[in-house]
Amino acid sequence: MAQVDLGGGVVVETAERIQVRRVPADAALAAAVEPERQALTGALALAGFEVAAEMDLRGKPGAGVGLAASAESPKIKADVAAGESAVVLLEGQGGVFAWGYPDRQPGVALSADGARTLTFTLARPREGGALGFGLSDLRRGPIFNWLVDKMVDPVRAYVLKFAAGKIIDVAVRKIEGDMPTGLIGMAGGPDTWVPGRAIPPLAKAQPAKILLMVHGTFSSTAGSFTQLAKSPDGRAFLTHARGAYDAVLSFDHKTLADTPEQNARAILDALIAHGVPPNSALDAVAYSRGGLVYRELAETLLAQERPDIKLGKAVFVGCTNGGTNLAEPENWEAMVDLYTNIILAGARAAAFASGAGVAVNPLVDFGIKTLGRFLQSFSEVAITDRRVPGLAAMEPDGALIGKLNGAAGGLDRLATYHAVTSNFVPRFEPKKGISKELAQALLDRITNRLFQGDNDLVVHTKAMTQFGTRQSRLADAAVLPVGSGEDIYHTVYFTSDDVARQLKTWLS
Repeated sequence: MAQVDLGGGVVVETAERIQVRRVPADAALAAAVEPERQALTGALALAGFEVAAEMDLRGKPGAGVGLAASAESPKIKADVAAGESAVVLLEGQGGVFAWGYPDRQPGVALSADGARTLTFTLARPREGGALGFGLSDLRRGPIFNWLVDKMVDPVRAYVLKFAAGKIIDVAVRKIEGDMPTGLIGMAGGPDTWVPGRAIPPLAKAQPAKILLMVHGTFSSTAGSFTQLAKSPDGRAFLTHARGAYDAVLSFDHKTLADTPEQNARAILDALIAHGVPPNSALDAVAYSRGGLVYRELAETLLAQERPDIKLGKAVFVGCTNGGTNLAEPENWEAMVDLYTNIILAGARAAAFASGAGVAVNPLVDFGIKTLGRFLQSFSEVAITDRRVPGLAAMEPDGALIGKLNGAAGGLDRLATYHAVTSNFVPRFEPKKGISKELAQALLDRITNRLFQGDNDLVVHTKAMTQFGTRQSRLADAAVLPVGSGEDIYHTVYFTSDDVARQLKTWLS
């Protein structure tokens, strides 16, 4: 095995069949997506990552495909100081990204107590010389395995160091520790969708009509709904809503450190503090995990504390009403790979639609920053010790989903439910940010192996309309299925003209 010293305490051990080139010595890889890379590295810096080394890896011509047949897999070794840890981020052609975590040594607990050398084995030969699909064995997500299998193409590797927390509960609080939370008025553009700004006063003498927008996981109001402001149909919906309602409101909340119950309580407290008049009417658009937050607010808290508020219509867009398997701790590596790719693909889709650059998209800055801090919180934590309250609430067999979908009574006062669902089939579609390589990786390692059923890359399609004992609130005609003909995955629902038009129709 040859050794290549990249400086910064990073050494690569590799067989002769793999070329290692330090960046920027070879800057040819993915030159067309340089603005995207700048946006990504900027968001990683916001998450507290420091780039210790950057390199390009590729198989030598004629040396075979990938690493599966290699007797000795390349290893990246990184020296870290006390209180530090590191991860590896791979970037393949076509904007395919995947994360790698330090190897576990049998009988040796990973610890941040002292200086140490972390080893990242890119691939491990399995029985018969082929790579299997054991996520826990390699501590890799499925897209990582796909990239190293394809090492005949150039792959860029970033070694990222960060300050490591010793206690996961402290690390979880750090993920969204600097996130401003609070009520938001959506009367202006996305740059004004920040807590405390543009909140319209409500007349005290008469009931108000309010539209509440509830954002999703790893996101914020701007991160979830900015796409609506980027297309003519999306802007038409927002203009309609601002004219039809006394207020269009949202509430930025923490989706990892806090539970949906805590989020719903904060929203209700903010609405009461803002002076929502008696007998007001509330409609809602909830996205992803926001569906659980809205249901806790409407089905539990408002029923108990403000039964005077009339619940009109609620639209659930790609919501986790029946949970998502990605929320289960053993699937977190896969979830991080998936979200990294669909956040960046979603930003490419929005850039394509609007003509703006990926770098200015809040989906990248906030999403990747939050995702990166989440990854830091569990990178060296055993599966049995992983605890993130906001994710646990989305486990299909979790207590919250069981409570909401098993509740009795009160059907007559609930909103009329509508839903937007998708079954995404990966294929090359530049308008939706999907490259040929990303489509191949998703089809091979995610759709066919991880979900094994209709899905939007985050939520099983059938789970989006699972309301349990509340199912009668959803009529068959109140479901808009998108995706089969429009390539809609979890982070691009609001780029769809059909979705924007349907929101306007339903909420008229």
